[in-house]
Amino acid sequence: MTAGPPVHLLRAAAMAAAYAAGIVSTSAVGGPLPPRTAALFNDAAAATSSVTADRLDAPTLVVATGGATAALGWTPTVDAYAAGYRVYRSTSSGGSYAQVGTVTPVAATGGFDAPTVDGTYWYTVRAYSTTWESADSAAVSAAVRMGLTGFRPCTAQAPDTGGDANGFESSAASGCAVDGSVATDLNSGTGTGTSCTGSGKDRHRFQGFGLGVPASPTAILGIAVRVKLGLDLLSGTNKVCGQLSWDAGTTWTTAAESAITATALTTYTLGGAASLWGRTWTGTQLSDANFRVRLIDVSNNNARDFTLDGVEVQVTYTP
Repeated sequence: MTAGPPVHLLRAAAMAAAYAAGIVSTSAVGGPLPPRTAALFNDAAAATSSVTADRLDAPTLVVATGGATAALGWTPTVDAYAAGYRVYRSTSSGGSYAQVGTVTPVAATGGFDAPTVDGTYWYTVRAYSTTWESADSAAVSAAVRMGLTGFRPCTAQAPDTGGDANGFESSAASGCAVDGSVATDLNSGTGTGTSCTGSGKDRHRFQGFGLGVPASPTAILGIAVRVKLGLDLLSGTNKVCGQLSWDAGTTWTTAAESAITATALTTYTLGGAASLWGRTWTGTQLSDANFRVRLIDVSNNNARDFTLDGVEVQVTYTP
């Protein structure tokens, strides 16, 4: 019987094979260590933190003062990181607001806005930081008097005496606003004369322009009447005449006139920024209670049809 290797050699070989396989390792002194194992460690402790949301606050105590410009004032936002303020304006209370200015730095307490025509304007102010804006501040209003009313349409009308005595007899209310809807004076007048003051000419009066001129301005400088008119045919002599009244239609100015040069709706201006229509005016005479415009359709053919798409008035004055 042949003897096998000594037991201690067999054990050494087995340990070497186990070490190579990564099952055991040796200690610093050459002895075996516990088998290598893979372990999954689970950390049962959850890390928590709280996040505080910040809100960019609007300025407070916003005020507006009217005059030649709108002067705005406010108490600055409490958020020192804001860059400044954006000013928004509307032409009506609760209307659509559009940005009209930016004021910096964040410590600023007010600014100015200068509309180009007279009117009452509403304002809100927002604090901002880059593209981030606060909510609107409370809305405030200011009456601005630049000395130019802008062209204002009429809101009321009525036929006047003369000619057929029915003025723009078809859809007369459409003669106020410039919106594409027209009033029509069919077969205008009862005679073929071409004088603005002829009794055979059709006439129509317009009012309620809401000019808003102060009762006591320094001076009225001029009044412009803008009309948008069309005609069925251009043959012959055709024109539009206008008169103004300062006493609700009892008395009228000398007529201003303009030749009608196209059949399509075309804008004609009577008077102007330096035209006083032959008299001196007060602010009260330009109020809705007193001010009137009279249009007179003139043609040497009383088969002519006049169409009207708007009557507007602009007053230039020194506040």
